[in-house]
Amino acid sequence: MIVLNKGEYTGEVIYKKNIDGSTITNTLYSTRKNNPEWHYHENLHICFVFEGGKAETRKQTTYSKKEGSLFFYHAEERHRWIAPHPTSKSANIEIEHTFLTKYDLTAQDIKEAIATNVSAKALILKMQKELLHLDTHNYLQLQVLLLELVSHQKQKTYKNEPRWVILLKQLLHDQWNEVLSLQEIAIHVGAHPVTISKNFRKYFQCTLGEYQRKLKIEKSIDLIKNPALSLSEIAFYCGFTDQSHFIRNFKQLTGFLPKVYRKF
Repeated sequence: MIVLNKGEYTGEVIYKKNIDGSTITNTLYSTRKNNPEWHYHENLHICFVFEGGKAETRKQTTYSKKEGSLFFYHAEERHRWIAPHPTSKSANIEIEHTFLTKYDLTAQDIKEAIATNVSAKALILKMQKELLHLDTHNYLQLQVLLLELVSHQKQKTYKNEPRWVILLKQLLHDQWNEVLSLQEIAIHVGAHPVTISKNFRKYFQCTLGEYQRKLKIEKSIDLIKNPALSLSEIAFYCGFTDQSHFIRNFKQLTGFLPKVYRKF
């Protein structure tokens, strides 16, 4: 069994930054360096596979994952990675116990945060962008982005959400690329349009339009590495009115221009 200490991965670490009790890395897996043996990490970590895809084997079960997959591992959770392609790339965020104590977080808080934060992938990409040009300003920006990602559950003051909020969240995720009127939404979730309008930010921490745009960008992240699709096709599929609108929103949420991220 291989034990990986802080900042160590079975692939080749291209970029690495230690910040506030956590380590943010960009890792390349290739035939030159990719150890498929069973291993575990000293600390819990988040792994976003953004190119190439991998097959994950854990507890004797194999899962095939496409680009855009987001994983969470507890500290010392045994697993192994087998890359089915010549190369694959991932962004890793490793979090030490001192970070959890400092910000009153648990491993479960972080696991739930990345599962429920509609901007999780976009935030991780924005951190990757900041890794390229590190200075004092970038350090602070990385710290802010990391806390925004992992403290998402803590930002929710209202634990007992009304039924219409649960139904609305499901509707927006299921029909993320469809144009829905407020009246149609109200009928579907069984709430008055005024109730939705007045209380949306309270439960979603942003406006309805902002939430829908975040969903579209998260979906586009999964598609943009596919060379068979043009950027204009992705923009259309994800429900943007035109390519410039898509480019502007993608840059705002991820820090990358779509064409730059495609090559990243």
